[in-house]
Amino acid sequence: MVQEFIEVDDAGTFRLVAEHAPLVIRRDPYLFAQYFSAMVYINMAKLDEREVKKLFDLLRGKMIIVKSLVKASSISDFLEKVGKEGEGQGT
Repeated sequence: MVQEFIEVDDAGTFRLVAEHAPLVIRRDPYLFAQYFSAMVYINMAKLDEREVKKLFDLLRGKMIIVKSLVKASSISDFLEKVGKEGEGQGT
């Protein structure tokens, strides 16, 4: 389980880690890449537009975009929380 979050501010440094990670998680404005028990992240808002585009082009096949986050202690807890969120949507 990840216990350390390491911020980098250089796109090249993040790219070195991200190339070895199986997935890159995007939750704007951050990109996350797991490296062993550490999660390395970069704040894209601090990068210039060209650097962000280069990262997106390089990591396109590895990147997943997070729509929402649910904190739950078990699958049943997760299903209960997701069910409550969906009740008000009139499906």
